[in-house]
Amino acid sequence: MILIVNLNPSLDVIFYTEKFLKNKVNRSIREYIMPGGKGINVAKTLKIFNEKLKVIGFCGGNTGIILKQELKKRDIDFNFVEVQNNTRFAIGIKNLYKKELTILNGAGSEIPDYKIEEFFKIYRIIIKDADTLIVSGSIPPNIPYDIYFKIFKEAERINIIRVLDAKGKEFIEALKAQPDIIKPNKEEMEDILNKTIKSKRDIIRAFKFIEKFQIKYPIISLGKKGAVISIDSKLYHSFLPPIDGIHWGAGDAFLAGFIYGLRKTNDPLYSLKIACATGYVKVKKEELNMNDKEEILKYVDRVSVKEIK
Repeated sequence: MILIVNLNPSLDVIFYTEKFLKNKVNRSIREYIMPGGKGINVAKTLKIFNEKLKVIGFCGGNTGIILKQELKKRDIDFNFVEVQNNTRFAIGIKNLYKKELTILNGAGSEIPDYKIEEFFKIYRIIIKDADTLIVSGSIPPNIPYDIYFKIFKEAERINIIRVLDAKGKEFIEALKAQPDIIKPNKEEMEDILNKTIKSKRDIIRAFKFIEKFQIKYPIISLGKKGAVISIDSKLYHSFLPPIDGIHWGAGDAFLAGFIYGLRKTNDPLYSLKIACATGYVKVKKEELNMNDKEEILKYVDRVSVKEIK
């Protein structure tokens, strides 16, 4: 089973508009509601690959009720710690004329200390049945930044694949627990390094920073320019020509594709191709569904993978 920790899930709403004017009343031509948060996005994609999984974290209020309803519609198993405050919103505005997607992420609500303790009690029970642990996304405002480190350390005694996708202080601290797989994106790595990543040399420098943490498969997502993975100190760049669409959640779909591929083949390069194809197909729509698996596999052989020297 795959256990996915998403401490700060969201209820996501995309508004489609033919134009979007600042300081004006705008109207959408349609809306789309879906369960969100990076971990849940990973879960939704893994579900189309028929992976058994469970999502844990915090959930509450009226938005939390709708979030759980939407997860049930997608047959995604969860065990949330119930809190009083509302689960956060994340809003996307898709300007169809300019082909722009603007996203506003809610911060989330503070979580009482006794609820954090309740989370760890649930986590310690469920982790015993898992073979893969994915820790993904932001943390609620008042939770200590070392919580991801603690979550990984709790799993050290178990033979389990540990995956991290986060940013900022919580990401840096969790690296000290030496997870097996990480997937920061370009902007997140730039924030950590306090340097822009523009060239091959910049990419190599970023992986040099990661190298000291002894991560088995570190991946840096470059958005429309593909992704780079380090395997046995060699760097490989994967790429598919970019398309316009809904890039929101594409990186999470990418990560899910990589994990699926690795679990099935134990081949990181082939898994990188599956990841790239999964992210590519995700851009075409708000969410992937069971019918998309076949299309994803068709794109796998179209993915270009070259060693960076």
